[in-house]
Amino acid sequence: MERYVAEAVHDMHAARDQLLAAFGEVGADDWRRFVPYGDRTLHDLLAHVAASDHAWALAAKGLLKGESEERDASDRMAAEAARERAVARGRRRSPEQLLEEMESRRKLLLGLFELLEPRHLALPLPAFGERYNSARERIWLGWHDRQHAADVRAALRMAWHPPKLKLLPEVLPAGRALSPDAALYVIHSVDQVEWERPSPLEGWTNRGLLAHIATGDWVFQKHLRSVVERGCVAEWPDVAAGNARLLEERRSSTVGALVEEFRSMRHESVLLLARLKPKHFGLKLTFWWEPQPNEHTLLEYLLRFPRHEASHAEQLRPAMRHIRSDGGR
Repeated sequence: MERYVAEAVHDMHAARDQLLAAFGEVGADDWRRFVPYGDRTLHDLLAHVAASDHAWALAAKGLLKGESEERDASDRMAAEAARERAVARGRRRSPEQLLEEMESRRKLLLGLFELLEPRHLALPLPAFGERYNSARERIWLGWHDRQHAADVRAALRMAWHPPKLKLLPEVLPAGRALSPDAALYVIHSVDQVEWERPSPLEGWTNRGLLAHIATGDWVFQKHLRSVVERGCVAEWPDVAAGNARLLEERRSSTVGALVEEFRSMRHESVLLLARLKPKHFGLKLTFWWEPQPNEHTLLEYLLRFPRHEASHAEQLRPAMRHIRSDGGR
């Protein structure tokens, strides 16, 4: 097996062990428990994981055939629909059957990985328009099992019930942009030895950067709470001092605790978005980081805010496993 691929496979084995250990803690009466902070049960999650290797196997087959066509938005919607069909199908199967499916599909995927050569890794693997879509990155799949192992542990720890949310059409784009999935992909791909090392942000370690991502909605939420409770935008706080305080308070927080806080805080932000009314969208505020005078509507702020997290997730990327791999240098 090509060295770079072997390192990716080694990481996949380690991550799969974590996931299987987490599923091993699920009792017979636990499979109906909901996974925070969505609407899937643990049974649904197992069905999703059991089917995931099928999609990746198709991508690997495409690489082996030399295929690297671009995909459009319709392909992305088709992929999402396929994931939902896999979950629906899995609801008719027992956890034991799904675990067997996980094992058989993983064997098929690893068999295809055995055939990958450097020439295959040089092909661009389509990623539905995302910036990062190289085959070298996309074969590092351990992040998926690590993310869902954390989901299983959270579901067993919490009594979660999905709230009924309805976002107004004006804020739907902001709600979608606030999905934590893109950041979680990067976070769960970071090499564990990199967390205490310096990040590209001067003076911050990678774990400090994660702590900032985890608490990064605090100003956003301050404005939203003021709007829904008082009908006006809050005054800007001392952002630098607030960030410094939050980081200091989390100096000893584990990576797992920070990820959990990030997901919880992001869910709270979406709950606040759901409380907004059309009368709120025209409220005005200034952006303190831009030259004065400037004035923006609350709706403009809502749509621009997700860029904050995206910029910091970008700063975490150099610590990702596929980049740190000796074979990837």
